[in-house]
Formats: sequence, structure tokens, C-alpha cells
Amino acid sequence: MIKYIRNSRTISGRLHDELVMMDPEQGKYFSLNPVATRIWDLLEQPVELTELCRSLAEEYEIKSETCQEEVAEWLDLMIKMGLINEVEDHTPGH
Repeated sequence: MIKYIRNSRTISGRLHDELVMMDPEQGKYFSLNPVATRIWDLLEQPVELTELCRSLAEEYEIKSETCQEEVAEWLDLMIKMGLINEVEDHTPGH
């Protein structure tokens, strides 16, 4: 089972209801809108896509299918940018 977690080398801070981040290795700044900021918060610990969408669907009243598609795209982009990592869950039963 694949889980996602934020990259620990990324430096971040709040600016109103958005998150501003910097990746020191890339020397680039990134800004996340409020929903993306909430996803970032949920990625403090390794989490599966289905778990993310369960939380987001309750908070933002979004359909599960729509959430899965949009969050998967966002995660892929963040992985390509080096801001989020995929981790294998080796917990028994998964």
C-alpha cells in the first residue's frame, strides 16, 4: 500500500490561509491555496490517498470520486516537484 508524506527538507510557513514553502535544494518557493494547505497538514504522517479523501470529503463536501482524481493529480505534481514522497506501508495486514 502506498502512502504519502511531505518532504522533511521543505521549509514552510503560514501567510493568512495559505502556506508558503521553500525547497532549499531547488532554491524555489511555492505557495499553496487553502485546500492544498489542508492536504499538506494531513501529510504530516504517512497517509493513503483514500484516507486523505475521507478527511477532505467531510471537510469540503466533495464527492469521493472527484476528490480521488484531483488529489491524485496534485500528489503526482508534488512528487515530481520533490515536495512529497511516496512510502511503502509494510504494516501487517496492508
